[in-house]
Amino acid sequence: MPNFNGAIIMHTLQTIKTPATLREIVMAIARNTDLPEEDLMKPVKQTLDVGHRLGFLQKLNGEYFVVSMTFDALMNEIKSLHETNKFDFKLDLKHKIEKRTIKKQLKQLDTTKKSVQQHQQQQKTQLDNEASSTTTLIPSQLLKADALL
Repeated sequence: MPNFNGAIIMHTLQTIKTPATLREIVMAIARNTDLPEEDLMKPVKQTLDVGHRLGFLQKLNGEYFVVSMTFDALMNEIKSLHETNKFDFKLDLKHKIEKRTIKKQLKQLDTTKKSVQQHQQQQKTQLDNEASSTTTLIPSQLLKADALL
């Protein structure tokens, strides 16, 4: 059983110039290669299926055909893909900016929260110090002049 690649199928379809069924493609290859149709049927079918699955060939109502690609059609397709990617990139960029802004806000909130907690802790410490400190008043007569030095 011969090994058929996509180039033979593409060339055959371009030679036929119209959409063709599996049988018509096999008959055209058999005429040009002097191989029996029975031996060609399975490998041609497999190659057509792969070509269709990969997008090299189109299939409509059991007939395979090659979509002719002109330079203008190719440029339009590239342009539409580029515009689609640009649009998606802008959406992705907007999402990243929003995410960054949210992260900054959360960080600022966390910093503010820590600052408030520190301030509250300082006030509490100051109040505790004031509550625990005692001032003892001693009459001046009881104080000795030597004790102060």
